[in-house]
Amino acid sequence: MARTVSLKIVDETATIPAVDAASFSQAVFERTPARLELSEEDRDRTIAFRLAGPALERWGFAQAPPAPRPVSICLSHDVIHLPGFGVVVAQDGSVAQATAGVIVGHRRDLSTLPGATELGGDTRLAVPETVETLDRAAVFQPWGGSFNYGHFLLDALPSLVALDEQELLQRFAPIAPRLKPWQRRLLAMAVDAPVRELKATFVRLGSAVHATSMDHFLHGPGDLLARTRARLLAGAPEPRRSGRRLYFSRRFHSMRVMINEAALEAGLRARGFEIVKPERLDVAEQIRMMREADVVVGPTGAAMANALFAPAGARIVEIQPENFASQWVWAACRQAGADWRGYVCASPVEPKRVAWPHRIRRGFRFGYEPPIDDVLAFVDAAL
Repeated sequence: MARTVSLKIVDETATIPAVDAASFSQAVFERTPARLELSEEDRDRTIAFRLAGPALERWGFAQAPPAPRPVSICLSHDVIHLPGFGVVVAQDGSVAQATAGVIVGHRRDLSTLPGATELGGDTRLAVPETVETLDRAAVFQPWGGSFNYGHFLLDALPSLVALDEQELLQRFAPIAPRLKPWQRRLLAMAVDAPVRELKATFVRLGSAVHATSMDHFLHGPGDLLARTRARLLAGAPEPRRSGRRLYFSRRFHSMRVMINEAALEAGLRARGFEIVKPERLDVAEQIRMMREADVVVGPTGAAMANALFAPAGARIVEIQPENFASQWVWAACRQAGADWRGYVCASPVEPKRVAWPHRIRRGFRFGYEPPIDDVLAFVDAAL
């Protein structure tokens, strides 16, 4: 038998009372809900940036650095957790917004959760009566972090660091779905606490903690990301040289296809750039590579999350199709002290202009064609 609950997403920062640190610790033992608001440290951050491109007027964002988002640590009790999706569900069906934000942002609702059905706009979740129970656990990985490097690096890891800074991992063992080797490597660099990997679809948690930075922290990171960066750099290999020029190629990815990427790579090679496919490198090597870089160019995508590890003053040139524009790479650059430069090009092109091997692959979304000479002139200004 399964118990069915009607799901509703709630903002835990509005429903869980904020308390001070001492009261939060007491709430752990009294099994009452509590929320600890983390302070944002004041420090100088780079605001260096440049924007250009034929679609700049349609970029859609204020030409100012994204403001840091506030972060809270939330304590809840007697909840159901779906490790593979990140969500924390109360007994009445309330879903903590920060744990569901990434999946809703990608899939629009929670109807794709295992055991979920939707009827007339009401999403109901069938929870098995018998599931594994853990006394206490720390939840930190949103759904996107299970497969996307950017979400894991910029949403999941800072959330775990926030819990560790409050010494909560000593009482709440961190849990996650089955991890990939690169995720384990980053976790070992970020915290000195073993992460329990769960195979189960559902687990019951007697008490749980999570940080609201699980929900798209990459779009408005604050000093928490800078502190996460410092931990990762401390555990990463030291740079062996400097002054590298790197291009992060997406030529064999089929989700967003730059149809003239080969021509761009040829122009960059002539300027001394190395053409790199970061996903083929160990994460420690990716970090070392970034620490050695002077200029990095790349289309928007998860690999550009490595901007977080650029040295201060490095120039990061991000090529953005107008229908997939954002500020998150810029935000990561600010925490590193790097100089972000965004080139916004018209998009999409007619699908038939994209080579058919890309179009027939699962996940293909669109193609785009930045003007190569103009992009290279923009890069030249960064050299």
